[in-house]
Amino acid sequence: MDGKIRKKMDSFFLKFPQLKLQKGETIIEGDRDLSKAFYLKNGYVRAYTFSPQGVEITLHVFAPGSYFPMMDTLAEIENRYYYDALTPVELYSAPKEKVLKFLKQEPEVVLDLARRLLLGLDKLLMRLEYLAYGSAHARVTSSLLFLARHFSKEKNQEAQIQYLFTHKDIASFAGISRETASREVEKLVKKGLISYKKHLIRIKDITLLKKQAIL
Repeated sequence: MDGKIRKKMDSFFLKFPQLKLQKGETIIEGDRDLSKAFYLKNGYVRAYTFSPQGVEITLHVFAPGSYFPMMDTLAEIENRYYYDALTPVELYSAPKEKVLKFLKQEPEVVLDLARRLLLGLDKLLMRLEYLAYGSAHARVTSSLLFLARHFSKEKNQEAQIQYLFTHKDIASFAGISRETASREVEKLVKKGLISYKKHLIRIKDITLLKKQAIL
């Protein structure tokens, strides 16, 4: 997000109530009538749903500077997704009508929002391709690459993920059961592609793991 846009967002949203949550805490429950929109100042939030079989599926991850749920706020589409803290987060909640008024007065912010929505749509479509056609192995490896891209420090093709992500978390990203995710993670450990350091995932070679994602 452009620094000028971020400054405008902070100036508007930081006037409203602050909410600090730890990983796993619920922000929005599905099918809930909402009167507020949330601005993510720090941390990461995920939107997720459940398949007819009860499998939890992560749909999108919101980064700092995001505000949500915009489908409900802008298009009056009833929210049917769940949102929770993927990491410790700092949020601000503002009434929807005030958010709409702010956006009407700030065309640059609206343009930035449109760009972010399109980037999010592109990522979602790529994830849907994996969910529709990818094997469990490919889904898990692509999920690990996603986590590495957003939550790790990389050095010489190695990536140390900075937050604790469980097999349940990986299963949700991959759209598979926890048991299946555990088996696939164990295969990657045995191949020497990933390891654990103080319960945190370490990817030993990003390039080799990318090759696994297309097998």
